[in-house]
Amino acid sequence: MLSKVKFAIKSKRNRRALGARSISLDEQINLNLKSTDEFFISNQQRTETNEEDITIVWLSKTKQNKSLLTSLRFINDYIQLFDDEENALTYIQSILEEKLIVIIDYFNDHLLTVLNELKQVDAIFLFTSTSPSELPSCITAFCSTDEELINEIDHTCQQINRHLAAFSIYNHKNKEKQDLTHEAGSVLFFQLFKAAFKKLPTNSESKKLMISKYRDYYVGNRKVLNEILDFELNYKSNKAIQWYTNNSFIYRLINKALRTENIGCLCYFHFYISDLSKQLEKEFVKFKKQYSESTIKFYRSFKTTSEQIKNFQYNIGSLILTNEYLSTTRNREIVYDFIKQLNIQSNEEKVIFEYTIDMKLVKSIIFADISQYKQNSNDNEILIDIGVVFKINSCIYNEKDNLWIVNVSATDEGVDIASEYVEYQKAKMTDSNIMLMLGHLIIETGNYYKAEKYFDAILHSSIPNDEEISCIYYNMGRIYRLKGEYDRALEYLDQAYTTHSKARPARLISAAKAMNAMGIVYKEQDNITQAIESFESALKTYGKTLQASHPDVAGTLINLGNIYCAQEEFTDALSCFNRAQHIYDRNLPPNHPNIAILLNNIGNLYQQQSQLDLALNAYQRALAIYENILPPNHPDIVRNQHNISKIYIMLGDQKNPNFQLKQTAQCDLNIKSDSNMEIIEMINF
Repeated sequence: MLSKVKFAIKSKRNRRALGARSISLDEQINLNLKSTDEFFISNQQRTETNEEDITIVWLSKTKQNKSLLTSLRFINDYIQLFDDEENALTYIQSILEEKLIVIIDYFNDHLLTVLNELKQVDAIFLFTSTSPSELPSCITAFCSTDEELINEIDHTCQQINRHLAAFSIYNHKNKEKQDLTHEAGSVLFFQLFKAAFKKLPTNSESKKLMISKYRDYYVGNRKVLNEILDFELNYKSNKAIQWYTNNSFIYRLINKALRTENIGCLCYFHFYISDLSKQLEKEFVKFKKQYSESTIKFYRSFKTTSEQIKNFQYNIGSLILTNEYLSTTRNREIVYDFIKQLNIQSNEEKVIFEYTIDMKLVKSIIFADISQYKQNSNDNEILIDIGVVFKINSCIYNEKDNLWIVNVSATDEGVDIASEYVEYQKAKMTDSNIMLMLGHLIIETGNYYKAEKYFDAILHSSIPNDEEISCIYYNMGRIYRLKGEYDRALEYLDQAYTTHSKARPARLISAAKAMNAMGIVYKEQDNITQAIESFESALKTYGKTLQASHPDVAGTLINLGNIYCAQEEFTDALSCFNRAQHIYDRNLPPNHPNIAILLNNIGNLYQQQSQLDLALNAYQRALAIYENILPPNHPDIVRNQHNISKIYIMLGDQKNPNFQLKQTAQCDLNIKSDSNMEIIEMINF
């Protein structure tokens, strides 16, 4: 809200200062441009997070040239200056999500050895007028003039950006030997991400907020500020592809945000992402009409590590997910010519991806030929929409060309895994606030830090109405509860309950959800009396507005049943669970996560009563659902696997292949019986 007010005040002041005369591009930029002299102070580090893919670290014993710094920033915006080796190395080692280009203006064997061993460092440039007698192999290039350094940095940045686009498609969590077939949770997220962003309103205010934020971010960079002003004055929804192909600030920011799942940044660009995906869909329709054959092949080349090659080989038959807009070409010769000329280091390999797409079989893929949008382009460039799933067919070494060829084929398999849940959530979107629903999905993936940043971004990048503010309070309360910060959770939930209750007319369903959430917090604080009162209050409130068979009623019944289990009132607990199961059977798809939660709690109930076979059956049914809809490292999967292991131990079934799953369960058998019971939170949007 404040950012909008500041933008409006600034614009009003600017118009008043300039009067009625027309404003040139330079004048508008200068209104937002701080002095370059002030910005580039030697050894002064930038404090904001780098929102692009590359960081330049310049370690120099002398004061850096201001003019050269300005020119380098036109190539890559984010530059950090150091005059101390220890500080520079500490900073470099802290970088996890960017590629690093290091510039040094003196020769030091120890420094070069350390830099060469750091995976973050992609290139090292020696910038000095004194030519070394022998150039170490770890040095990317020796530059004696400003012009040479600028040209080399420009070329290297282009190469790095090209390689980054390919790396993220197969291992976005950066785990070796990861079986990506189980990444259904990520497929689910990107499918709903696309659906949500397409439904968001793309009004002029969204564009203004983005422009205001990134004018501040790129302060001092006249080149990018020119691009931002051009975008402000000339962008239209039918020019989304053109802006993407221009390698503008939008291209760099969106690609980084998608690869790192920076939801805050993506929120600012939601209108553009929606425009780009919609325009790709229109171009895809044209492409299918013009292209008679059903099967088509695309290609992309890049360099990668030997470890990543092993990852490909390990995952033959597994699925890979494109979590960005993927640029490819139909021209095989261009790819081969490029990769043959590419220089690689000792631990790097040359790779060509071959994408096979059968448009008659695959329904989920969207792509477009974007060559027409690029000047002097004859490379048949194809841009593939986000969220497309492929299957790895082979990874073969080509001795003749000294490169690896990875063949993949497009598939709907990953989308089908979560299709029922996707359709269920999409149906709810018609009556829900899409931005709040997307935040709920982030919470479900278990990334509470990202969820907190997401809801904070909504508060600071839009002007929510009273109901939306209440829902944000509710979701912030959920996040703090999941982080174990119970007092803060209750504060937010109480705010949500109060604002919903006092609204005219009162929003009773939302108020009941907040009361249910407070009951959950009280339960986790072992305040049983207050928890029961909260759940019963929620049920009474639901009764004023909802039918008895509504899924939200079932959720609170499950939570109340958990309390009865903890009190060993098993008859009342089972009654609550059976009523909830009857409601879910009538209203939810069979793979819905709430059904898994109910089954896990039923398993807990049977375990407490020593009915181990019934408990094992319930746990196993719950795990099957979790593995279909959640990422493999999600805490719900880990917790459920733990429960199954405990049952096998109690049965003495050490020969069962699942016995080794969580051997530490043996020492946990005397944990309180309600510690593994799962609660039901209501989506409030």
